[in-house]
Amino acid sequence: MSEHRPVAVVADDSATLRRILTTVLGEAGFEVVTADDGVEAVQAVFRTMPDVVILDVQMPRVSGYVAARVLKDDWMTADLPVLFLTSLNAASDRYWGARAGGERFLTKDFEASELVDTVRDAILAAARSRNGRPAMKAEPIELTDDDVLARVTDLLDRKLFEASVTQDVTAIAADVHGFEETVAAVLRAMENIVDCDLAAVLLLDPSGSAPEATYVSVSRPVTEQQYLEMLEGLAEASEQATGIPTAAHHLAPMVADPQGGLGTADADLVDHPGVATFLSMPLRAGGRLLGVLALSSATPNAFGESALTTLRLVAPPAAVVIDHARLSGVRV
Repeated sequence: MSEHRPVAVVADDSATLRRILTTVLGEAGFEVVTADDGVEAVQAVFRTMPDVVILDVQMPRVSGYVAARVLKDDWMTADLPVLFLTSLNAASDRYWGARAGGERFLTKDFEASELVDTVRDAILAAARSRNGRPAMKAEPIELTDDDVLARVTDLLDRKLFEASVTQDVTAIAADVHGFEETVAAVLRAMENIVDCDLAAVLLLDPSGSAPEATYVSVSRPVTEQQYLEMLEGLAEASEQATGIPTAAHHLAPMVADPQGGLGTADADLVDHPGVATFLSMPLRAGGRLLGVLALSSATPNAFGESALTTLRLVAPPAAVVIDHARLSGVRV
């Protein structure tokens, strides 16, 4: 039985460089699949499920950076080692390459032995990261140009959303003055981003061991039962985060209810008068546990994977903004 030849996808818009790479890697025992641009690179990877991907940065249609992000965004190709081979060599280029998911960064004045060693090292590093588990190879699939461009558009839309959410939460520190006002602004931001009935922040004391203050925002009419169950969920989330027993009746929440919705929902007219869906996330800043951010809804399965992803996205900047407001010592 012949020995397995590792497969490398090489993408570069220079035919000369593709020939050089094919020759060098071929002589080193690799099977090489080439692509002319970023779209063809993504197609070649999903078609062959290779062992390593080598991308030029400046390519037609889709750049190497974007192609790498598309590959790292899909579970089928996320673990493939990606190398950038480019004439760009500024610190900003290397930074952006790493942010795009590149494990190695080579300039085009490479030596043949350097290229081969770098490719092999990247494959070995990927193997070590699996802790002895074999590489998970998905079934190859064929992608059209439109399929690839649709993935690019979806990825860019999500990244823009993430950047916008982070920017909006971070801007609270500059636009809002006062501690309680800052917490209220964070809760309003959450209500604008995730459809919920109640949003809450539980803050721990400076030691990070016991609840110090609890803030609840009412977005729409809710029953008293749902409100009380929300507090119980917060207490449980605090206990899970700190390991210290926490009782809901000790939270003494401050409630923001501008529409007068608390206790106005008719329990006889709703399927779940209490909390049907509860989602929480620890708030950490500078390595310290500040508290818990939570959402609840009377609707079953109200928060899907997107809500969880959004909460994970919002929690870090929200923690920094709240911590900054608390450290400033200003209360309203």
